[in-house]
Amino acid sequence: MFSTRYLEGLASGTGIIFEVPPDESSLENPLEFALNYNFDTDLIKLFRTDNTYKESAVEFMGPPNPLNLTPLTSKGGKIIVVHAVADGSTASPYESQNWYKQLLERNSATIQNSVRFFRVPGMNHVSQGVATDQFDGLTALVRWVEYGEKPDRIIATARGPGNPSGEINPEIPSNWAPNRTRPLCPYPLVARYSGRGDSEKAESFNCAR
Repeated sequence: MFSTRYLEGLASGTGIIFEVPPDESSLENPLEFALNYNFDTDLIKLFRTDNTYKESAVEFMGPPNPLNLTPLTSKGGKIIVVHAVADGSTASPYESQNWYKQLLERNSATIQNSVRFFRVPGMNHVSQGVATDQFDGLTALVRWVEYGEKPDRIIATARGPGNPSGEINPEIPSNWAPNRTRPLCPYPLVARYSGRGDSEKAESFNCAR
């Protein structure tokens, strides 16, 4: 269930920025636009071009050759890609997953020395959802680049009622510990309970297939 503000934001972005041609009606009544969005007929507009918009929104938002990362990796560059599994926006987590699978097929497993893809179970677009949605990917990236520490797991924390971190995520279930932690695992691994220890803590989970 998405909030009214989320739907309005999604509608405005989809209608004005992404569609070809842009649809200004989404600004006049974004909620109505969102609730009446027809995925069978409207989604194709994200891939459409015309004489004015010669490049589709999907093409524009991505690099010209997303499987060619040699200009970066040849210089020692690193990439951490994170995608929320419950992302309700136009960017499906399966798009990122399929891209990474193709990357692995093209470059073999050695590409994991430069690029890693993490899924965040239950998280909505950017944050919230029934998820441990707080994590520090930037520090993981810095330590990978500067110290060679490969990000084999990134610890994510929930923001339930009583969590002292500040803003509370209202979607956290009442039976969760307010500061539940889980490891985010590099694809294709997932977090699995080890069978020992506190199930509310990340250290009780392994990244495994």
